[in-house]
Amino acid sequence: MISCIEWVPKGVADPNPKRYELSKAERELLEQGAKEGDNNVDVESEEEDMDAGEKPIDDDDDDDDDDDEGTAEKTASDIIAAQPVDPKSLPQELRMDDYSDDEDDNGQQKALGNLLIANPENTGLGIDENGKVEDVHEEESESGKVEDVHEEESESDSDDEDQDDDLEDVPDTREYIASDIKGMEAMSFAGYNGEADFNIEDGDDDDSDINDTNLQPNDALVIVAKTQEDFASLEVNVYEESSGNLFVHHDIPLPSYPLCLSHGTINSEGEAGNFVAVGTFDPGIEVWNADVLNALEPSFILGGEDTSAADAKWSKTLGRKGRAMPNMNKRNGLRAGSHTDAVMTLSWSTLHRQVIASGSADKTVKIWDVTKCDDANGGVALTLDHHTDKVQSIAWNPTEGTILATGSYDRTVAVVDARSSDSCKKVKIPADCESVAWDPHNPHLLSAASEDGTVTCWDVRKFDSGNPYWSFVAHEFGGCSDISYNANIPGMLATCAIDKTVTLWDTINAGVTAGSKPITCGNKDMNVGKLYSLSFYQSSPWLLACGGSGNQLALWNLASEDVFRKRFGDRLNNPEMQPMGEEKTEDFEAMMAAQDEAAEDTKKKIDSGNKNKKKGKSKKKTHKKR
Repeated sequence: MISCIEWVPKGVADPNPKRYELSKAERELLEQGAKEGDNNVDVESEEEDMDAGEKPIDDDDDDDDDDDEGTAEKTASDIIAAQPVDPKSLPQELRMDDYSDDEDDNGQQKALGNLLIANPENTGLGIDENGKVEDVHEEESESGKVEDVHEEESESDSDDEDQDDDLEDVPDTREYIASDIKGMEAMSFAGYNGEADFNIEDGDDDDSDINDTNLQPNDALVIVAKTQEDFASLEVNVYEESSGNLFVHHDIPLPSYPLCLSHGTINSEGEAGNFVAVGTFDPGIEVWNADVLNALEPSFILGGEDTSAADAKWSKTLGRKGRAMPNMNKRNGLRAGSHTDAVMTLSWSTLHRQVIASGSADKTVKIWDVTKCDDANGGVALTLDHHTDKVQSIAWNPTEGTILATGSYDRTVAVVDARSSDSCKKVKIPADCESVAWDPHNPHLLSAASEDGTVTCWDVRKFDSGNPYWSFVAHEFGGCSDISYNANIPGMLATCAIDKTVTLWDTINAGVTAGSKPITCGNKDMNVGKLYSLSFYQSSPWLLACGGSGNQLALWNLASEDVFRKRFGDRLNNPEMQPMGEEKTEDFEAMMAAQDEAAEDTKKKIDSGNKNKKKGKSKKKTHKKR
């Protein structure tokens, strides 16, 4: 099953992917080894200078034999080499001297020897008295005697042994070279380094491997979260737009069932790259490097289980009846700031690239700074609890970097300002929220899909009123599972449902007049089972990806459909096109703030008017008494 889909923008992925990425612990180990190696090289250079004629200062008067060659401080490697190694301290597989050809009680050792060395009955090879391989097939000579066909050792083998004996007395003059960590990280598949070469000739095995892994300039990358039986993985797929070929470039195994994905371009060290955040049934958020072919572990993790022994243990307290029970306030060994339940939705900001927003089944929304994931609070910048049920969908506004939309199973959609936890506005929807999306060409319009198949759009500048900008039933059977706007074509909206179909809508004139709704432009059965996720490719106007229960990724190239090209083709040249009768508002956040201030002023005037009325009444009563 494919639970979620995420496109990689063109130009973000490395055209020359790496085979392996060093972890933080491996980096520190290599850096430490390189530093120690530099110190050893300095000591060896001093020894060479002393051998050339410079004698060290020796305060002692002892005349030893070692003084003739000069004294120098011994290196760590010399000290280790001088210490004898006890064979018994080595693992069993390294005790080569303890190996015996004698048969044990069960005959297992002899069977192993026949398997690894020779089996005379099957191969015709055996071992002579000197331990050399000989041919046991015998032939009868003309005189009637049996003679061995191969008895003598070849001259080449004896020459090799003589050469090995001669090299034993030759000193090792090799010098230690420190590890080049940056060079190792930049090492590409099949040892290729440098810029990607797209004009590779056929015939060379290494070049063919490179050609299979390197990316072409026009390749489109789409990442899907897939689960098949008990195996979960991220699949990085490549779509060749010129040929229409779709294939899996590489995959990354996941430890838990994936629920959501979000693409980003910054890691925990502030370095640019191609990364994808994954939310699963676990409370942690794993961030993987999509440019590594054989990734063994995520680049970093936000929240999740605390691996330290002190935090992982549960403290014991006495219950009402005096029995020991786990203290649930210890967060069950989770890191600071972590979600306490499954992560159901993620949104990586494109304006503030180090910021990720997450929604969880624990009813909270968290905002993370990935560059501070090692801090005491785990990188959590803000925690919001404005929903009363699971948070299913979340989305950053495309132009206002602090405005966040959230949808929940409590049948509400909310708009919050991340700069303040108190600024939250909500509206009710008819059913559980499945997906929320901003219109990239009209960023003041927010749409939400519900479980009953309804898609509703609001103008967030008038969000307090609760009145939708437009609303309609997109899928009557099974509900609407996901929605996506086309970032290149104004007014193009796609919806999918568990009825296995994708439907395209034109929203350019919806809501302009009272009761106007989006116009359906066509639908298609994608033949990949019930659909759970879909997404437009942000770097191409006509490419749509979807997936679901069929465990297969389906792509719809809309360029091949004349009906869509005729309806939406003219809008490609006019990305700033607005709905008829609408004027574009550059800063709707300021308008929202102005509305809040106006409402506050109105409230103050009402309160002050009520006070004046009370004062007037008291004055009249006083005048009568007089």
